[in-house]
Amino acid sequence: MLVTGIPRSVSELSAPDFVRSGRPPWAGDARPPFNVSRVTLRPGETTAPHNHHDEEVWVVLAGHGTVRSDGDRRQVTAGDTVYLPPLEKHTLHNDAADLPLTFLSLWWEDMRSLADTHTTRAAAVSTGDRPVLLLPSFPTPNGELHLGHLAGPYLGADLARRALAAAGTPAHLLLGTVGHQSQVAAAATAAGVSFHTLAERNTDAIMAGLAAAGIEWDVFIRPGSPEYPGLARQVFERLRDDGVVVSRTAPTNYCPACERFLFEAFVAGACPHCGSHDTAGIECEACALPFADADLVDVTCATCGSAAEHRPLTRYFLPLEPLRERLAAYLSTVRMGSRLAGYVDRVLAGPLPDMPVSIVADDGIEVPGTGGQRLYSAFELPARFLTAVDRLAREQDVDGWEAYLTGVRPRTALFFGFDNAYLRAIVFPAVLSAFTDAAPLPDTFVSNEFYELDGAKFSTGRRHAIWGRDAFDDKSRDRLRMFLAATRPENRRTSFSVADYEAFVQRELVERLDGWLGGVGARAARYFAGVAPEAGSWIPEAEEFYGRIRALSAGAPLRLSRFSPAATVEAVLSFAGAARRFGTVADDILAAPTLSGAGRTAMALELMAVRSVAEVLRPVVPAAAERLAGHLGPVTTGHDPQWTPPGTPVAVSALFS
Repeated sequence: MLVTGIPRSVSELSAPDFVRSGRPPWAGDARPPFNVSRVTLRPGETTAPHNHHDEEVWVVLAGHGTVRSDGDRRQVTAGDTVYLPPLEKHTLHNDAADLPLTFLSLWWEDMRSLADTHTTRAAAVSTGDRPVLLLPSFPTPNGELHLGHLAGPYLGADLARRALAAAGTPAHLLLGTVGHQSQVAAAATAAGVSFHTLAERNTDAIMAGLAAAGIEWDVFIRPGSPEYPGLARQVFERLRDDGVVVSRTAPTNYCPACERFLFEAFVAGACPHCGSHDTAGIECEACALPFADADLVDVTCATCGSAAEHRPLTRYFLPLEPLRERLAAYLSTVRMGSRLAGYVDRVLAGPLPDMPVSIVADDGIEVPGTGGQRLYSAFELPARFLTAVDRLAREQDVDGWEAYLTGVRPRTALFFGFDNAYLRAIVFPAVLSAFTDAAPLPDTFVSNEFYELDGAKFSTGRRHAIWGRDAFDDKSRDRLRMFLAATRPENRRTSFSVADYEAFVQRELVERLDGWLGGVGARAARYFAGVAPEAGSWIPEAEEFYGRIRALSAGAPLRLSRFSPAATVEAVLSFAGAARRFGTVADDILAAPTLSGAGRTAMALELMAVRSVAEVLRPVVPAAAERLAGHLGPVTTGHDPQWTPPGTPVAVSALFS
């Protein structure tokens, strides 16, 4: 017999031989057919969020706590057991204030269970009847949109909306421009016009650029939307009254020459984390890590160039550290890419900074009792979102944002550039959840990196930009959307060049994709007088090609669960290459009179392939895909590839030539 004890009191956790996690002594002698570890959590401690391919069981030996696994939350106490299937991200928190929590973790590998779980998770992409709200970062109206802007959150959100709609899920794209950002004030001063004149003028240009790119929205909130300021003040006042937002005096950058405090666009300096001078507000464009504005290094006034100094200023802040546990628990449930997940872990590994709530500025929403201070633009983001939801609700005859969110319970997905990760992934859910429980927090984050031009960042000042309004027209729209989707900077920076774009159009769209479509159309016209045949006998090449069609229909469509426009375009172009090879098989069969049954099958499969490509490409090039599918007759319901009904007149032709 071998008896192993566990810590029963907090004082035992200070013993020299205490080990938080380790294999029980008996496991070495017994050699069980599974792995086992004894884990003890201190009061208030939480295990690191993680998942793995093994099956796992927890046996709670002492204490009580909260288990979270893929969004599910359960209370456990001594004697309870918890089964954790493969791939679910999970944590255990010790809820006690004065007692340890100890549990046994037993895990083992079962490849059949892993495969079954993977299949189930891959198939679980339906949102049911819940609509999805798609919220890209609102553009700043200090200028119009260039291709670098459009390739990121805006094209991404538009593709997601169209893909969800094609799958039968209601989706609403909420857009607008940022309410009160200092970059607009700086640009307005340089242009010699008022803040609101420039903001409204540039909002017109932004909307024109979005429309030129074929990006459609359900709601658009302009800078002067009348309902917005009142809602923003309501958010501030509730958080202030609840003690979430506090007033304190802190050293603040000040320009003696200009006699003004310096914030955002009016201050220049180096990031205290990485040394980059690409800083804006309280985050760095290079590393995206947050910092207090007073922690900028080598600070100067962006207006006059003078060295700045620190002077005390009393203003409002939102301390994020008290919200850590709730924020970390929420973020562990959000679907996001690996780069963003690593960033979130890095931010949560250190102390969370205090979020500025009010600043000294000439324009914006005035904060009561501050002598004219204005709400910090980043704090306004949740109010901007709720204003858009309120507009959507009233257009659907629902009495406001709260009634809509509590009654409809939509999902929300955020789209943003990685340089804005702190404000969108950390600050936005922190402020929104502190304000209301009615709004379901976003369950999906889709981030992107910088999209460059000829290997360098787009720059308005250096005239290094291609404007959306100039780039898109009726002829170029589909071609350019395909190229931007294919080269979208999903995980790393990518670059646009006119030469690369033209080469892509010629090689991939005209020669590969249109070349295949032209061949299908020619065979249909030559051998079947432009009428879809009924399939006959099958040869091995036909079976293989049908498998490729099914794989395209199952794996290539855009889904929020694995959002990659680049992968979708790559899959279609790769399929087109295989389809052209099958086209040579079809030519040989159709030329042999004794193989008429196999020839009918080959033609029917080619038309099925064309229809499948049209459906996969529908979110990317909706007009072109609609033309293509429209030439193949009505579409029946179902997710599997469909035949073109025999006897249907068909006319397959090039899309991009």
